[in-house]
Amino acid sequence: MTFRIPRAGPAAALALLALTPLALLSAPKFTYEDWNKVLGKVVDTRGYVNYDALAKDRGDLDRFLAAVEKTSPRSNPELFPSKNDQLAYWLNAYNAQVFKGVLARGPEKESVWKGGIFSGYSFFVGMDIVLGGEKLNLKKLEDKTVREGFKDPRVHAALNCASKSCPRLPQVAFDSEKLDEQLDDGMKGFVAEARNVAVDDAAKTVTLSKIFDWFSADFLAYEKSHGNPDGSQIDYVNRYRESLPKVPKGYAIKFREYDKSVNRQ
Repeated sequence: MTFRIPRAGPAAALALLALTPLALLSAPKFTYEDWNKVLGKVVDTRGYVNYDALAKDRGDLDRFLAAVEKTSPRSNPELFPSKNDQLAYWLNAYNAQVFKGVLARGPEKESVWKGGIFSGYSFFVGMDIVLGGEKLNLKKLEDKTVREGFKDPRVHAALNCASKSCPRLPQVAFDSEKLDEQLDDGMKGFVAEARNVAVDDAAKTVTLSKIFDWFSADFLAYEKSHGNPDGSQIDYVNRYRESLPKVPKGYAIKFREYDKSVNRQ
């Protein structure tokens, strides 16, 4: 004898849904709630930080730091299933660790680039950070994990090194669901500022942020991989100039001296 299992009707389906554990209905996600609170409280519209206020009330920062020190895409890959999940984490973690480093220095009154034989060495290389139980430093995180791992030059308008010439620090966390939009907006804003892209038509020159010099290989590799083997930093800049006048390709490129004073309010 064959037994036929009756097909569940709408009421039965709803009852089954109600009994299904929440963890089975949606994948767990790493939260940036505390980091959003920090950014919303201490970062102004210029991207400058009220480090003194943060030093007096650092509970949200410390909770977020504790979370990233315990969890990362390498330690808990199930929490970061997509490339955007992973990149959003690394960008937020980098910027938060910079905050921690600034506060550990006083908070810093002048610049995180001071100290040691090489400018910035003690901060970006000598300062240990922990992410997902792994010990590394800011330079290794930027160069090996972010730059080599994702090959997306837009990160250079997202990583903030606590200096006035750095890209504008956002007032909200990077979010995997809208990361591409955030990175596009960040780079558009970066190249729209005269401090980063200043065109002198009379002299037929353009003065770019030193970032376009330090990381020229990233920008040129991107141009080459996108069908422009002879591309320059100007070509990359023009991709994000939108309504602004494009920089003429034949203009000579200069690089502005980097203002390494701390980005404090």
